[in-house]
Amino acid sequence: MDLPPAPNGLSNRWNLGLHWGICSGPNCHIRNNLLKCGACRVILYCGTSHQKADQARHKSSCDIIKNASAELVQAEHDMRARPGDAYMPENPFETARGQFWFWKPTRPYMQKRFELTSALLNTRTGDAVEAALEHSLEMLHLNPGDNQSVRSQVPGLYLRLGRDQEAYDFIKWYNTIGSAAGYEWGNPESPFLNLHDENVFEGVNACNRIGIDLSHLAYLTSLKVRLLLDLQMLEKQSKKPSNRNADYDKKMEWIREDAISDVLYKRRDIVERSDWADLIADLNNQLKKLIKHVEERYKHYWPALKSPGRWAAAIPILYALGSPEEISLAFRQTRYCWAECPSALEFVKTQTST
Repeated sequence: MDLPPAPNGLSNRWNLGLHWGICSGPNCHIRNNLLKCGACRVILYCGTSHQKADQARHKSSCDIIKNASAELVQAEHDMRARPGDAYMPENPFETARGQFWFWKPTRPYMQKRFELTSALLNTRTGDAVEAALEHSLEMLHLNPGDNQSVRSQVPGLYLRLGRDQEAYDFIKWYNTIGSAAGYEWGNPESPFLNLHDENVFEGVNACNRIGIDLSHLAYLTSLKVRLLLDLQMLEKQSKKPSNRNADYDKKMEWIREDAISDVLYKRRDIVERSDWADLIADLNNQLKKLIKHVEERYKHYWPALKSPGRWAAAIPILYALGSPEEISLAFRQTRYCWAECPSALEFVKTQTST
């Protein structure tokens, strides 16, 4: 079946389980000439008949998103209308960008934006995840210090959208530059999220604080698994008698058809190789380290992936490092990037001892 190009211009997104670019009506597979729900803007339909047929299911989440959006618009209006004073400068979106949260009157606005992001993520469509990612990144640029822990969900949104390279760049920035002693979080001129096209194949020690944030550690593991599976796919295809002399263009056909990650689209040096055994071995070793690290520091996380029903409902308020409550929170943040890539989830299940 011919598929329209994914929003990132790459085909790998179609190999993930996130519902995107297709009518949300019952048992409908139409992808062309779709219209967005006028209220929430994150659900697509091929026409009014399927929108009406889906109304009972969609109404609750639609109303929550619509109301949260309206509250955010009002909160922004109130912020822009407020005159400058000792508690907040006038028009903080221009005058206090990068220092939100320091000025207390910005906090209700930031909370409304966080609530909208949470509402969007209760709708599992590509449009909803993209909107949640856009809001999350803007919240980080308004408040790089991230008092709301938005950074713990961003790489997972990138992964769900098939944007693995950006997920890696984000993880590496927060665990290298962002964790360096002396980094000036309160200085809007400090470089922020300025790593791009970093080497995803590099050893896990390149992110020298990986493991401090369990969610980032889980995302990095998922990302490395996806990359490993893509290399194994290349190796398998290249060993077929009819493919032994395949050129770069032919290999890119395999990638467009079967790749999970977007990383190889920019790595011609990797794709053109005739043998990937050393890279596969290295990724396997990296994954052993990552999986072992999680088992040692967060012993409840891998069991949570194997028994999701127990962990999905709990919402911890306070937790200690390594406790079941911490794992419950991280599980809620990371579960969809695993669930929407079943082959990666199955791989990690076979590699864990619990």
